[in-house]
Amino acid sequence: MANDKLFQRIGELTVQFATLEHRLQQLLELFMAEDNFLIGPLFIHNLSLVALLRKIRIVAQYKLREDNPLSSELLRVLKAIDSIREERNLLIHGDWQIKDTKSFPVKVRDFRMRYEEGDWQEYKETSLTEKKVTRLLRRLKGLANDMDYLIRELASLPKAPHTTTNT
Repeated sequence: MANDKLFQRIGELTVQFATLEHRLQQLLELFMAEDNFLIGPLFIHNLSLVALLRKIRIVAQYKLREDNPLSSELLRVLKAIDSIREERNLLIHGDWQIKDTKSFPVKVRDFRMRYEEGDWQEYKETSLTEKKVTRLLRRLKGLANDMDYLIRELASLPKAPHTTTNT
């Protein structure tokens, strides 16, 4: 039964990360797409997490005034998401060492080469306890809720009038 719980928790992590990324895509689409239904599928939904965060920051500078309280809230949430990006990459793309275990702790290996302390490190191994996973899940759910709030509030802002120029 412990094996089922382990896989359930790993599945929850995956779902929460995917949900958070989808919320970021929704937000960028809200900022950019307006009435153009092609922008999302063609330009937004294939962006990496780091590209999504960067583009949202850039577009928000143009769409939101600095004195708008949503602006500072958005930057806070984006910073919090960025702070878990490395952990997300490890958990989504890492090599899970679960064949010899039926419960936590479980090890995840990151095989990206790194240059640390004058030597190349072949991989980094992280041990996950059930407590660490539970804390991360709570944090992800909170960030998804924050994103839901921001999307609702930003969607209710009046749209800027379209301007056209004739040349």
